[in-house]
Amino acid sequence: MGERGALAVGRSCLSWGARYLAGRATPSRRAPSFHFDGERIACFHHPYHYTWMNERAVEIALALRLLERTPRGRVLEVGNVLGHYRNVAHPVVDKYERAPGVLNVDVVDLPPDGLYDLILSVSTLEHVGFDEEPRDPAKVGRAIEVLRELLAPGGLLWATLPAGYNPELDRQVHACELGFTKVRALRRERAANRWREVALGDVRELPYDRLLFTAHGLLVCELRG
Repeated sequence: MGERGALAVGRSCLSWGARYLAGRATPSRRAPSFHFDGERIACFHHPYHYTWMNERAVEIALALRLLERTPRGRVLEVGNVLGHYRNVAHPVVDKYERAPGVLNVDVVDLPPDGLYDLILSVSTLEHVGFDEEPRDPAKVGRAIEVLRELLAPGGLLWATLPAGYNPELDRQVHACELGFTKVRALRRERAANRWREVALGDVRELPYDRLLFTAHGLLVCELRG
């Protein structure tokens, strides 16, 4: 609050409230769309975590699109996210969140209990080693190595990361230190939750909004087994 000033914070909160109420009154079928990887995709509209106001609008849409394209594959989710929006049949690992069907284990301690055709993670890996004590910037790299070993031949590790939340992780991604074979970016228009695919460098310096817990840029990372 000290960095923005009380007036700017007040305006942000009033704007947030207006957009929240407008989204609650908007039917999901009227959700906007965005272009990604040559396709036009409908934004995901859901009351949980008010997706019409943040990056969930695009990352949940992309994750569900991936699941639909892996109908018979073995799937693992890192971070209990999709279960809040859909009934899921795949196993989920989450160190902290208690829920039916969720394995509470640290991702770096995952047992080698088989190979997966798809491992997906929605805004979760940025917390690994960052929102922990003591902080360990190298831990997320170890987690990715563990997940790489769990990929079946030709399998896909897919993860979204909110730009600016974990600056050291952003640096590692941009420096190609984590082994991702493809990284793409989406950028949010600040005045509205409209997203467009941009060059990776266009999200490098974007800050994360820690007042409203909203990203203005999103990294979409892939690693092929």
